[in-house]
Amino acid sequence: MASIARGVRGLIALSTRQIPGMAGASLNPAVLAFTMALALATGLVFGLVPAIAVWRGNTQTLLKEDTARGSSGRGTGVTRAILVIVETALALVLLVGAGLLIKSFARLQEVNPGFSAENVLTAQLALPATRYPDPVARRAFWARLIDAVRPLAGVTAVGLTSNVPFNGMVGSGSYSIVGYTPPPGQAQPHGRQEIVGGDYFRAMQIPLVAGRLFTDADTADSPRVVIIDQYLVKRYFPDKSPLGQQTRFGGPTSPTYTIVGVVGTINSIDLGEPVAKERLYYPVTQQANPGMGLIVKTRNDPRALVSQVRAAVSAIDPEQPMADVRTMDEWMTRSLEGRRAPMLLLTLFGAVALTLSAIGIYGVLAFGVAQRAREFGIRQALGADPRTILALVLGQGMRTAGIGVVLGLAGAVALTRYLQSLLFGVGAYDLSVYAGVTILLLAVALAACCVPALRATRVAPTVALRES
Repeated sequence: MASIARGVRGLIALSTRQIPGMAGASLNPAVLAFTMALALATGLVFGLVPAIAVWRGNTQTLLKEDTARGSSGRGTGVTRAILVIVETALALVLLVGAGLLIKSFARLQEVNPGFSAENVLTAQLALPATRYPDPVARRAFWARLIDAVRPLAGVTAVGLTSNVPFNGMVGSGSYSIVGYTPPPGQAQPHGRQEIVGGDYFRAMQIPLVAGRLFTDADTADSPRVVIIDQYLVKRYFPDKSPLGQQTRFGGPTSPTYTIVGVVGTINSIDLGEPVAKERLYYPVTQQANPGMGLIVKTRNDPRALVSQVRAAVSAIDPEQPMADVRTMDEWMTRSLEGRRAPMLLLTLFGAVALTLSAIGIYGVLAFGVAQRAREFGIRQALGADPRTILALVLGQGMRTAGIGVVLGLAGAVALTRYLQSLLFGVGAYDLSVYAGVTILLLAVALAACCVPALRATRVAPTVALRES
């Protein structure tokens, strides 16, 4: 029971977000009873089958076969070999799947999201309408917050954003470009809409490609401005500069926004998927959003600043809470849970299957060597050297493992294509993964064969002949 409980806690630790209800998972009495009943039934079935075979068979023949040949019947040996083959094949399928997911996960972590997540602290704040009923009050709070956090020790840049990367909050909508008419049958431009403030681009290290960033001159009373990303430029301004062009967020009578800068494209939703939409940034001084994410870039561990940031917020408004206080690295790690959990589970199951396969190969060969001890002794008495005996036993074990590997490769080719949706930068039939897993499995099988094989070479001919 204790080991089962530890296993449940281990599975919960793998993912509390991607598997619904996983955080509250516990030992269910009905499930536990069913599992125990299934285990007992399995033990009874596999225990009764040999007993029935003996009961229905010719006992005298079985005893004669055992004493004459010093081994179990041919059918029994074939059954054991089949079980080992199945274990080996299953282990290879699981390990190939795990290998593909591990390689995919490694490739995923090498993806450049377009910004730096190192030493960045984030926190979410939502201003209540009762205390901040109008844009003027909200702008004043955001300005005071930036001014309060910026002087903290170790802080290099402070920014605000309506959409913290990878936190699941994505704002998007249709917009129009003044002077641009979509071709017939094509919809109006639709992109990510984000409100930022302070030194957001510098805090996230999103590069400025052209034009300028927002400044203190971009106030509520100044002309409305917008910054776009390179994705939008490549899509709608491939042959001319976008600077000075205007966009609208709304109908033809809505206010226009002048493009004053171009920044790099970022991936803030799923690193495993390419960026599919452009992004437009508006200054919080002109779009006073009530809910914003605080972005703090630091020189050292950002977690050490949490208490100081909380104190800064409390000094402005003692009733204002902070939520989702995480580092940007934690957000990125959290976004990969959907790929990490299957990888860890498949690796765990593959390791268990590999262990069972090795135990099965060892057990079958060890039992065979014990049953054939007289045979090996006679072989040595007739002139066979230990090397020949060793090759005989190793050959038997490796043939069994080899059949399992061949069947496992066929199964892996047939089944791993269903993992395609979880793979990134890796094909379902990646040769290096298949080759690596095959070599690993054969190496484990060879190691499992060695002990029984060496034991066979140590059978004394005089003892074997005397027992005959």
